[in-house]
Amino acid sequence: MSDFRYQGFGTKIRRWRRDIHPPMTQRELARQIGVSDGFLAHIETGRTLPGIKTLRALARSLGISETQMLQEAGYLSEGSCPSDEDLLPDPELRLFFRQDWQLLSEDEKEWFKDFVRLLKTRHRSQPQG
Repeated sequence: MSDFRYQGFGTKIRRWRRDIHPPMTQRELARQIGVSDGFLAHIETGRTLPGIKTLRALARSLGISETQMLQEAGYLSEGSCPSDEDLLPDPELRLFFRQDWQLLSEDEKEWFKDFVRLLKTRHRSQPQG
């Protein structure tokens, strides 16, 4: 009989994979993190829990912080110290800065920085409370 004791974790991996825009297939994710399609299927069905190296690769590929990934896998407790990645909790933005930022032209990067400066100025000028 199969043991599915990591089913909750596997379900989260599947959900995170599908929530990426555009959604990633199992095969695409497996190739990106350097495991076989079958191994990723075993992770998503809860048959196995990957090691730290694979969890870190999953976190990078899915835009999840390593801290959250390790907590979900049961390697860290909820009270663990947040990493720098946790400062940007939105997976889509985290993926943008990991993967797409380097593809921007210098003009696009400057435009983005100007936009952030505008937001910061706007935020500072709003009344607190």
